[in-house]
Amino acid sequence: MNGFLRHLFWQARGCVASLSDLQEAHGVLTKTMRSAKACGSSANGHALTVAELADGKVIGDLRLAATSADVAIGNVQALFGCEEPQNHYLLSRRRFRIPRRRRGTALLLGAANSDNYYHWLFDSLPRWKMLQDAGYKDYDHVLLHSQSCHFQDETLDRLNVPEAKRLRCNKNRVYQFDRLVVPAMPFPLWQVAPWTCEWVRSLFPERRGGPERIYLSRRSATRRRLVNEAELEARLEEMGVACVQPEMMSVAEQAASFSAAKWVVAPHGAGLANMVFAPIGALLVELFHPDKQNQTYRNLAAACGLRYASFVGRRTRDPGRPDDRDAEFTIEIPEVLRLLRGSE
Repeated sequence: MNGFLRHLFWQARGCVASLSDLQEAHGVLTKTMRSAKACGSSANGHALTVAELADGKVIGDLRLAATSADVAIGNVQALFGCEEPQNHYLLSRRRFRIPRRRRGTALLLGAANSDNYYHWLFDSLPRWKMLQDAGYKDYDHVLLHSQSCHFQDETLDRLNVPEAKRLRCNKNRVYQFDRLVVPAMPFPLWQVAPWTCEWVRSLFPERRGGPERIYLSRRSATRRRLVNEAELEARLEEMGVACVQPEMMSVAEQAASFSAAKWVVAPHGAGLANMVFAPIGALLVELFHPDKQNQTYRNLAAACGLRYASFVGRRTRDPGRPDDRDAEFTIEIPEVLRLLRGSE
């Protein structure tokens, strides 16, 4: 491969474990560090570091952040939560990427999966507060995922981020900036920091007296479908439950809908991020596919002072790949109704 073509195929030339490990030799201009404990988080060992790099790079669609010498930064972006980031497959791949130079200061706001509502609200958006607290009031670009989502634009409008400064990255490019500002993830993997919940709530203070009983439907979902959802919805409606499709609503409408909730029932999904807007003491009942369980919303409930319960359903197909989009399941409806009646 000649020199010109090699220039178009990016590959990492090393890795540092985290932002905290960056040194002046990596092009660090400034670095601020604040303990998570100072923000009211139980993750005492998690540093809320913000590092400014001279000639820093963003690889592809927010997949990696790297120094000018192509040293990837661990524990942010796609390397978040990886115990041995230097062994991550992304660092060994050589992929076609067109280099693109941008002048000025760029703030890396979006996480690698920030086209997901939960990951936008909790992994990405709180980084804005970290950036502002670190003094980055003037900037030329705010770096975002390539996929434009209405919930991103709505929240950025609330933060008064000018549309002209919102730069959506592209998977086929390497973006290099005069100054790249990279904030740490707001909390460790699978945890939720209380300070992020308080700050997200503060962006949507509207309270309009929404329904007290909510079911979040996944009828339009393409994966993890609840096969007997129609029956469950019918039984819940008999109990005066409002069936809601959050993807059809603005963030402000979702916040208002959850503001008076006493209990919420839902299959696992990003819409449950709206529990951050529910009042203290509300009950979340989460319904799981047996192969698709995690602690995200249990931890969110704990951070927000909510009650939590869960049910694991039965798969209706043989298990496929771990990311199988055809995963379907059923839930034992009488058990869910019994719990809800007991909580009244």
